[in-house]
Amino acid sequence: MISLPVWEPYRLIYRPLPKCASTTLFTLFADLGGNRTSSQQRDNLPVVRGVVSPGRGGSYVVKCPDGDVDDLMRRYEGYTWFSVVRDPYGRVVSNYFNKLNRYAKRFEPRVYLQGYLDQLFGGRTVGTSVEERLRRIQARIPFERFVDGLRRHGVGWDIHVDLQTQYLRVDQIQYHHLVKMEQLVDGLRAVLVHAGNRETGDAAIARLGWLNRSAADAHDPWTSSTREIVATTYRRDFELLGYAA
Repeated sequence: MISLPVWEPYRLIYRPLPKCASTTLFTLFADLGGNRTSSQQRDNLPVVRGVVSPGRGGSYVVKCPDGDVDDLMRRYEGYTWFSVVRDPYGRVVSNYFNKLNRYAKRFEPRVYLQGYLDQLFGGRTVGTSVEERLRRIQARIPFERFVDGLRRHGVGWDIHVDLQTQYLRVDQIQYHHLVKMEQLVDGLRAVLVHAGNRETGDAAIARLGWLNRSAADAHDPWTSSTREIVATTYRRDFELLGYAA
């Protein structure tokens, strides 16, 4: 299934990409559609299943089978289609600090289990239970090992580490804007200008802030070898999304 938030009053349709400001964009759509109740809730938008046509009004999420995307594009012709992308280097770091448990569970189950046991019997925790578990797993899987694991195992096993261009289906979906997360505010304003609704959008962006910032933002764990692995593994993303490897 593919999920696409729609903002009908401004004729916008968005493809969420994990680890690329998707929480922020869901909140923006909910706010602009009058559905916002909490800055961190992603389920404020009503869901419409199947191939539908414009006419409901407000903001909502369309969920339809992957094979029906072409039909959906025809029905929403004239809408501004966009997504938010991210420098592959930054996305890998974010995945290490926020999604390493997924990697450990799949490829290093003993470490994954030990992280739970350490947390259970290790006494007082700092931060949330998930954050504590991640710290304990990171103590056993250094960044270099995680990156080498992406080289050895590939990246198609989880949407958070998969190629952005693959997940976005750039060969099939014609996007008007692929906003770079590093220039999120300016990029969103460009989308709203394209849709002809900058004034209303600017007010919503000002209320929005940047939610769910990654713990990775302050870290630079790179070596020449890990950069080379990521440059090779994510070559298509670097080439098509306009980032320097």
